[in-house]
Amino acid sequence: MIGFLHGKLWQAAFIFAAAIFATGMAHAQYLHTQGKQIVDKNGQEVILRGMGLGGWMLQEGYMLETNSFANPQHQIRAKIQDLIGEANTNQFYEAWLANHCTERDIDSLASWGFNSVRLPMHYNLFTLPIEKEPVAGQNTWLDKGFTMVDNLLQWCAKNKIYLILDLHAAPGGQGHDAAISDYDTTKPSLWESEANKQKTIALWRKLAERYANEPWIGGYDLINEPNWNFTPGANQNGCGESNNTPLRQLYMAITTAIREVDKNHIIFIEGNCWGNNYTAIFPKWDNNMAASFHKYWNNNDQSAVQFIVDIREQQTLPVWLGESGENSNTWFTNAISLVETNKIGWAWWPMKKVNSIVNPLTVVKNNDYNTLLNYWKSGGAKPTVDFAKNALMQLTENLKIGNNIYRKDVIDAMFRQVKSKTAIPFATNKVPGIIHATDFDLGRNGVAYSDVDTANYQVTTGSYKAWNSGFSYRNDGVDIQPSSDTDASANGYNIGWTQDGEWMQYTIKVDSSAAYNITLRYANLDNTGKIKFKLDGAAITETIPLASTGGYQTWGNQTISNVVLYKGTHTFRFYFEKGGANIGYMKFALSKKISEVSFQATAAETAGNGKVLYITANKETDATTVTSITGFSVKVDGVDSPVTSVQPDASNANRIIVTLNQDIFDNNVITISYNADVVKATDGTLLQDFSNLAVKNNLPFHFVIPAKIEAEAFVTNQGLAVENTSDTDGGQNVGHTHVGDYLEYRIRVPVDGTYPFEARIACNSQAGRLEFQQLSATGSLLNSVVIDIPVTNGWQNWKTVTGKLKLNQGSGKLRVRVVQPEFNMNWFRFLSADIISGTEKKRQGSLKVYPNPAEKNLHVELPDLAYSPDNTLSVRTLQGILVKNSKPLTHDKVQHVSVDDLPAGLYIIELALKDELYSNKFIVK
Repeated sequence: MIGFLHGKLWQAAFIFAAAIFATGMAHAQYLHTQGKQIVDKNGQEVILRGMGLGGWMLQEGYMLETNSFANPQHQIRAKIQDLIGEANTNQFYEAWLANHCTERDIDSLASWGFNSVRLPMHYNLFTLPIEKEPVAGQNTWLDKGFTMVDNLLQWCAKNKIYLILDLHAAPGGQGHDAAISDYDTTKPSLWESEANKQKTIALWRKLAERYANEPWIGGYDLINEPNWNFTPGANQNGCGESNNTPLRQLYMAITTAIREVDKNHIIFIEGNCWGNNYTAIFPKWDNNMAASFHKYWNNNDQSAVQFIVDIREQQTLPVWLGESGENSNTWFTNAISLVETNKIGWAWWPMKKVNSIVNPLTVVKNNDYNTLLNYWKSGGAKPTVDFAKNALMQLTENLKIGNNIYRKDVIDAMFRQVKSKTAIPFATNKVPGIIHATDFDLGRNGVAYSDVDTANYQVTTGSYKAWNSGFSYRNDGVDIQPSSDTDASANGYNIGWTQDGEWMQYTIKVDSSAAYNITLRYANLDNTGKIKFKLDGAAITETIPLASTGGYQTWGNQTISNVVLYKGTHTFRFYFEKGGANIGYMKFALSKKISEVSFQATAAETAGNGKVLYITANKETDATTVTSITGFSVKVDGVDSPVTSVQPDASNANRIIVTLNQDIFDNNVITISYNADVVKATDGTLLQDFSNLAVKNNLPFHFVIPAKIEAEAFVTNQGLAVENTSDTDGGQNVGHTHVGDYLEYRIRVPVDGTYPFEARIACNSQAGRLEFQQLSATGSLLNSVVIDIPVTNGWQNWKTVTGKLKLNQGSGKLRVRVVQPEFNMNWFRFLSADIISGTEKKRQGSLKVYPNPAEKNLHVELPDLAYSPDNTLSVRTLQGILVKNSKPLTHDKVQHVSVDDLPAGLYIIELALKDELYSNKFIVK
């Protein structure tokens, strides 16, 4: 067959094969691939931790806040030139390129922990566009781009970090997403012009020739985020494209050109659809290449990266997350943790941009530049040339790292928080003194703060969520906005959009043990705000209502008097019992001696153990006096629950541990009282009596069977994705199933039995199977059943399927596991099972009860043949929890059940005979 090959094609193929062979011999002294790993010259695996220098060589509209009217760079430049002329525009861009990235920027990246830099290059800094070439088909080389790369490489080498060259804007532009590659729709794209392809190949050969022997060049990222449909009528961004042959061919041609002059460095390729569609791209054609993917705004679970892990395994080559970011600190931590767990390196995006909190560095937006933005957006009087030029040149001064705002919370999230679940101080907070609400600790959600919305997952869910609704000051989930408070102690920002249960933690250093008055600076539109202070995990104040100040930026003070704090370093939490108020700062001032403050219980809550309660006091207790149950009493759902022990908490001196003789559950209402002269504080003061102190129930929520369980209400998600649903009830569904994926939910089963259930599913074209498992609290499998999932002819064509599952009484988990994909799940509903002690009962009818509502006694008329002393009437909550049994039945037709010991509410009364069950609902006043 060789004789049929065209001579030049055979020669090229021979050279290409020889280059591949030679590459394996030559690249060992450089960063290179070794099987599925990227390794250094010593053969040690390198996990790339990089930063993309987006916005430097190539501007994108969103980085300058021009995207609504000028998104690609050529449009931005045209807007600027219209205001200040061509010469001044050239001066602006010279200053932009000089100031955006300097040696100090690279020094900083290295000091923060980065070991690599990804340089997004615009081809027009290296060569002319094809339409401006003096001789068609030839390449004019420009010094500017090469000199910039030379300088950057020198800075990287000095810091021992790798430089990866990325062709972000290829000649003509490589995608319909125009801003990414400065694509001009009035000119032929990369894919529509052979001249643009040849210029791309020539540019890479020129770069490779120049840097072939540079050990701190980490590799060549050939084309950033191709997004193009090669098939007419297909998704224009190439996301469903099955014919990626043109992309493969261009990659191979570039590789051949590079290997003619450089056999040392890694070739990075990216799929279509912004780097993620690799259909028809493989098999690989070089033994020193890696596959890059990009990840934005989706879930951080294994399913989000499994496709690229599969490519790594199938092709035996390394994979790299070449671009990610533009989200919250929570998302950053979780995404980096995910990819590093899978031995995948990453490069974040970008290092800096105008007026943003999501990057390590923020370019301050000067007021005059904002005037230009308003003119471009809305029109009006055209700014003068001098005004516009000064505004733009000031922006280039703001580009310098010394004039940037450093976001230490972003860097902490990308490095320390990936490895650590602890919190560290954001600021030095001393007591007495002022603590600004915005200066809460650095750390993960649930560790340094707790907020409802912490990241944007719009690619997965289909809907955008703001994590910091004010987009100011920090990139964490806490919502922060600029404040109009003119108080001298304000720092210009406040916490806002507060919701029930949210909190912020502050590491504080207390200079002396004393009682302090805390002046809270806040703004509140109405009277709904309620807060509480916690110290070292325990509440040190009662709930504090915040009166209306008249508006969310109408600021006032409220003083919380005589809060006892002990000398030393503590964690102080600001807790929202009821959200709504905006918070500016807290001012701590000495008030009086601790002994001059009464010793009081401030709060009570459940512990992790279902029998244990905590009482927190405002002072440290004398452990020797906390040994007796004398004076303590507890009610659970209005019924006395005997206390078995009372003891001091060795981990928190402000807390007392109370143990009951019964299990308590997440839906129980609990109160605690104390009436004795026994417990003392360390200063000798007696604990004041208290009555019916509400116990906050912190026990994790369980669905009490029977119940409807929304699929997205899981506590564990292994491999599945959440998305919006068009089912009749709206909301979200779970899908993208693979064999072995599962969801888990906490459940509590009040009664043994076999429970009918329904599952709401949608299945496009291939029938599936789904397993329901009951797991014990320790994870042991108790019961299971598998049901078949039929085809419904659409991912949003919903059908209800049914089954039955035996369930044992007790608390544990329900695991819903995919046996055979692929289908979507919206909800599961477990129905009542007429079952007592594992024996199925036929429901015969209702018991006649009166009066209803009842206040002291409920009269129950029995069916015939029910008069047996072996039978009792059972009273349960609507969740199925047994709250009382009557005395053995008498031979009277009407039985009398005392209900005056039950809290007001709705209940179920049941009579179970040998194979029958009678019941009815009733209300206690």
